[in-house]
Amino acid sequence: MSKQHRAFTFVELIVVLAIVTLLIGIILPTLGAARRTARCMQNSSQPRGIHSGLVLFSQGNNGYYPGIDKDGNRMEDYSVEFRFQELLDDNYFTGEYLISPSETKTARESGTLTTANFSYAMLNLSNRNASRFNEWKDTSNDEAVVLSDRGVAHGTDYIRSVHTKRQTGTHDWRGSVAFNDNHVTFEATHNNLTTVYGEGETQQTFENDNLFDTTGASMVYSGNDTIIDKSK
Repeated sequence: MSKQHRAFTFVELIVVLAIVTLLIGIILPTLGAARRTARCMQNSSQPRGIHSGLVLFSQGNNGYYPGIDKDGNRMEDYSVEFRFQELLDDNYFTGEYLISPSETKTARESGTLTTANFSYAMLNLSNRNASRFNEWKDTSNDEAVVLSDRGVAHGTDYIRSVHTKRQTGTHDWRGSVAFNDNHVTFEATHNNLTTVYGEGETQQTFENDNLFDTTGASMVYSGNDTIIDKSK
């Protein structure tokens, strides 16, 4: 006699579908959280890698980072584009490393670097008398910010970043901040850090330092002194 196979009853089918739906509801948020964690880790590793490139560059430049010559003098071209291009031309990392995993830009393969090819901001060198000017070299200062996710204009009163979720109504900047000792933190705001720049008589401490003004850290995204990206 042939063995008969019993089909699923309607109730059993509903139970199976309910279990599958429950599993999907559990797995998808977990996968989403894992992707966000991986993205945050990657976004922290890239500024850290860029800073490592700065340190390696300084070993052949009397301790100074790109934009300052071996005698400690600011170069004629000290724009952010020039400083990043110096690192790329010396092959300290590839062009993809300059682009945040949270946005789509084009890695530079040849020619002149532009803001279309990078996501990050560098320390402002426009004021040679500012205490931060003395940190654009290998000092291993764990309280001096030298690199960060850039500030992006958001209306007239807010600064956001590529990580800000505009659809939620959130305005605040949030992003990675690289210090001169090569550690990186992910900050929820741009004006809640305590920073220290300079040494000896020139040393200054800045409470609640605003990364995107001209005091203290002052991170520049483009040219010599363009702080906020207004193009997005």
